[in-house]
Amino acid sequence: MSYATVEQYVARYGAVDDVSMLQECLDDASAVIDAALARAGIDYSEPSDDFADRLMRVCRAMANRVMPSDSGYEIPQDATSASITAGPYSQSFNFAQSYGTPKLLASELELLGIGRGRYRSIMPHTWADDCDA
Repeated sequence: MSYATVEQYVARYGAVDDVSMLQECLDDASAVIDAALARAGIDYSEPSDDFADRLMRVCRAMANRVMPSDSGYEIPQDATSASITAGPYSQSFNFAQSYGTPKLLASELELLGIGRGRYRSIMPHTWADDCDA
């Protein structure tokens, strides 16, 4: 089960050629969200309408980042951006970390209520801690 439907994705990002690939991306994104919520100890079994909407928005944004490009020209697998010029026939690609699997951004973690940092302090242990004085 995914938090966003194909229709919700298409309403935000437009139609895609491969609907089954889109559904796989939505399912993968939902699995990553489930794992993050479980790690944070957040009960999401019956989300409120507001939380369900946030889950949907994060899910479709994550799926959009890993969906293959539907452009009319061929882009290499790990390229993050492309520049193509008609004359005099120039073509360039930029490569960065591949998004092979969906990843939650800090803003998305915060939207789900799990982006807050935790601060802890550690007190040093000294010999005086062992004395009965």
